[in-house]
Amino acid sequence: MQSQTPNKQPKPSHAEKKRPSQQSAEKVVKPSAAKPAKPPVDYQVLLLSLADEYLNAAHARGTNISMATSETEVDGYYKLVATGLGCLEANWRLQPRKEALVRLRYARTLFEETDNDIEAETALSKGIDLCERNRMLDLKYSMQHLLARMLHKTNTKASLKAVDGMIQDVEAYRHSAWEYAFRFLRVTLSLSCTSHQDSVQALHHLHKITAMASRNGDRAVSVMAAVIEALAHLQQGTSSDSIEQAQRAVAAARSHQLNDELRHIPQLTTLIQMVDICCSVLEYDVNQSGQKLKVMQALMDETLSDGNWRPDGSFSVPLAGKSAGPSSIDTGDILQVQNGTLLLSFNWLPQHDLYTLCYFLSSITLSAKNSYDGRKAEKYLEEGLKMVQSSFRAPQIIPESMATANRRVQWRQSLYCNLLLQRVFLACSRTDWDLARQTLKDLRQVFQELGSTLPYTIECLIEYAAGTIAQATGDLATALNIFQSPLLSLDPATSKASRNDTCRDTRILAGLNTVLIIRDPNHPSHYLLNSVIAKLEPFCQGTPNKYIQAAYFLVCATVHSESTIQTKQFLQQALQSATAISNSQITCMTLTFMSWKYFRGVVGEQAEKSARAGRAMAKRANDRLWASVTDDMLAETLERQGKGEEARGVREEGQRLVANLPPGLRRST
Repeated sequence: MQSQTPNKQPKPSHAEKKRPSQQSAEKVVKPSAAKPAKPPVDYQVLLLSLADEYLNAAHARGTNISMATSETEVDGYYKLVATGLGCLEANWRLQPRKEALVRLRYARTLFEETDNDIEAETALSKGIDLCERNRMLDLKYSMQHLLARMLHKTNTKASLKAVDGMIQDVEAYRHSAWEYAFRFLRVTLSLSCTSHQDSVQALHHLHKITAMASRNGDRAVSVMAAVIEALAHLQQGTSSDSIEQAQRAVAAARSHQLNDELRHIPQLTTLIQMVDICCSVLEYDVNQSGQKLKVMQALMDETLSDGNWRPDGSFSVPLAGKSAGPSSIDTGDILQVQNGTLLLSFNWLPQHDLYTLCYFLSSITLSAKNSYDGRKAEKYLEEGLKMVQSSFRAPQIIPESMATANRRVQWRQSLYCNLLLQRVFLACSRTDWDLARQTLKDLRQVFQELGSTLPYTIECLIEYAAGTIAQATGDLATALNIFQSPLLSLDPATSKASRNDTCRDTRILAGLNTVLIIRDPNHPSHYLLNSVIAKLEPFCQGTPNKYIQAAYFLVCATVHSESTIQTKQFLQQALQSATAISNSQITCMTLTFMSWKYFRGVVGEQAEKSARAGRAMAKRANDRLWASVTDDMLAETLERQGKGEEARGVREEGQRLVANLPPGLRRST
């Protein structure tokens, strides 16, 4: 197509020439009439600004949307996210660093908000190539960190291999800050697996982190590694000294606790104390765990108004100059720079959730004393329930994706169920069957609504609680059906070495309850007794759980009664185990059985002492059933001793207790 020349304008005639006055007037008018030219619109900047606005608007609603049931609200949220992604997607041809940042945010948003993993991986792969060509190492590492997390969703081995490769690279280039980041990621991914080999790998990388942090002077990193190591020993330890190893790790963390770096990280100091309490609880040291609990509660009160609590629960630990990254850091989510200090970020609990968890831990710690110390365990539990319920009614608004908010809500729902379970078992321990039944009913309703999002262990504990209530109130047929259900059946192939297996331990207890029901020779299922005991024996004899040990020895004493020596050995072992863990209920049952077995019908001071000891423990345990039984036994003993008046008072007290028992128990007493 040929270009066209503009038509020439004819010259003005002499008559058409303007007069000087007209020309000067026009010259005066021209400057005021001329408008400044508008700069062209930079659509790339506009689209990036719009992307920020759309995504920020969506995340501002993330918390509320996670609690909503309206599809319209959820659709509105995803429309905002999709529009924001569309704005990002239209900005691939930018300056290299800006394009890399856009690709990283695009991939991160796809990863958090959608299931488009292939598209996210593609964006990251192109972003990594771009970073390599332009030597933008921090952005490259951030992308590879995100890519490894993304791979872990679908291919665990591939993600671990990718992280191992990155660790080798950053170690070779001595990029210490990123070596910390990738090693901590490797620990997290390994501990999410269940195999022993993965646990060993996690500990290996934690020790590497500790050694490197010691060289670089990064004390806060050393503390973080030690705390995670302690948690790893508690959660996945299989050796008999795993608690001791956890305590050594806590001691290593505490050795840096007075350092100035840690004083400004309340999340880390609180975490140390919580893990320390867990060590004492799992070691069954009631007095020591109670003392540590007071320290934790004082610490939480001191840090209540600390400005370093972030709304989303994240916190950062400072790194020394030796650990500085290779280039400017503006990726934001892993490494940050604040006031010239390089920070490594971690995710944890918001302050409100942490307080709720502390109330739950307080209740667990004081459970053994609940029956005789004014029910402090239940009081802490009620406060925890109020806090978690308030987080459902009026959640704290945190700008975050709906997926992150959903995970937070699911964690709270799981904690809520565990709080309700704790209330059920505390009520059972002091024979408040009305409270236990009502709480279990509430719990079943919550589980029915949320069952698919809750841990499998909660369902096991709900069924066991139902069986316990049925057995304790005299409905033995229902109890036996529950204890022998597939959900509570113990598989002989189940690992016996793992310390932290809630379902396995719950099934062991269901088996012990089954033995107590069918031990009666007249029971229709009595023929199963030996096979049930044989299945339980290898699990109970090798378990480090002293609660299970105490219950097992007591059950064996009631079943294997043909040998006096053997029965006495079992009773002695049961009493020692129950005393060591301050379990008043099992101690009461053991003493009562001993009194019935060896002093029934006997006249003498020892028989009276034995009966009185059983009665004292029943009252300490606040157990109405066993208190009525021990009252009757003591009354019989006192009558034989010629103490009729005291015997009548004790018997009357026992009869009052029997009148308040469930009908099924009144028939059997």
